[in-house]
Amino acid sequence: MNKPEGEDRPRQMPSEVKNALAYPNYRRLWINNLAYMFVSNAQRFAIGWLVLDGLGGDETRQGMAVFMLGFPVALIVMQAGALADRVDRRLLLIRSQMGLLVVVMATLVLLGLDRLTYSWVLLLCVFSGVAQAFGQPVRQALIPLLVPERLLMNAIALNALAMTSSMILSAPLVKIAGDLFDFEGVFGVQVVMLVAGLFVLRRIATPPVAETPKRRLIQEAASAFRHVMGDLRLRVLFLLLGVASVSVNAAVMVTMQAKVKEELFRDSGDMAYLLGIMAVGIAITSVVVMRKGDMKRKGGKFQRAMMCGSAVVMCMGQASSFKQLVPLFFMMGLAGGFFITMNQGLIQSTTPKELMGRVMGFYLLVQFGLMPIGALGLGWAASLIGPGNVVSICGATSLLIVGWTHLAFSTIRNLD
Repeated sequence: MNKPEGEDRPRQMPSEVKNALAYPNYRRLWINNLAYMFVSNAQRFAIGWLVLDGLGGDETRQGMAVFMLGFPVALIVMQAGALADRVDRRLLLIRSQMGLLVVVMATLVLLGLDRLTYSWVLLLCVFSGVAQAFGQPVRQALIPLLVPERLLMNAIALNALAMTSSMILSAPLVKIAGDLFDFEGVFGVQVVMLVAGLFVLRRIATPPVAETPKRRLIQEAASAFRHVMGDLRLRVLFLLLGVASVSVNAAVMVTMQAKVKEELFRDSGDMAYLLGIMAVGIAITSVVVMRKGDMKRKGGKFQRAMMCGSAVVMCMGQASSFKQLVPLFFMMGLAGGFFITMNQGLIQSTTPKELMGRVMGFYLLVQFGLMPIGALGLGWAASLIGPGNVVSICGATSLLIVGWTHLAFSTIRNLD
């Protein structure tokens, strides 16, 4: 059932439809993404909490665990993106999610047997990263294939809303489950969400894969890299995405958890509340983008959003109390919502559909593959100069780079 039903084809929907959720297959993908990204967001937080408090580790061990969670993305995601352009996308979605389910269930079993050690955590992080590396490119690549071009930004904003909704729900719910049922509850909630998501995937129909000459996956992946490098707009968009991933994202999502524990003397699990607040901000701006649709000069808007977010991160690093972090995380979310939706929308709007899976593989390599590398380095630096100082340095570095691109490349500022 790879060929979509006639009623689900974007071109047959009335032109007055203004919401991508009106397309049944996109709606099924969106609901599944909500459940899948709940687990994806919960994993990073849960692993950090488990290492820091459950196993008594430090920020260096936390950084290594997060690195192992994301390292497979750097190795596999480009080939996975090429695979998404040439195999049954529905089966790829289901199998990758089932793989992640097996990993989470294994973690739950080891916890129940009281056999989960730091070495097991590192190994399970690798397997979890492999499953996610195969699933993420096809999720992103399907968005422009299931909706018409005029609703692409709306669909991307809705996808960002699903991601932020999962962030709002995942960390607090995981924290509550952990407080009630210890770490078994943390991973039990993830099992439930993955199973629910699989039920939704059963009915999704994806477009047939175009017949193309079969080449080695590494050659297919290289074509995406050449496409990006051959376009100035994409080079700058990917540069800024990489800067955000290796500095700002790693600092906010990983190093700040160490700051909460080491410098603010709180349970590292309290980071859940800050992530939830940040997700509310992202959701607000995602709704704005979704309602506004195709705004003018999106390139400049996302650059300014990144500059604002970078400045906020500088302040986060120097915050002296948990209460000061609450408004800062909310402002970070407001800036992040614009950055996420507009960066991805601009990249997808300049990418041919036949290359979409491969380019999205490269996109995810930069977005998620670089962050664990950044987290590993930041964890080491935090042990030398303190987590807060590392976070502020990351914010300052990001601000300088995005400010330079804003001044140097008018093509990006005026990009629609």
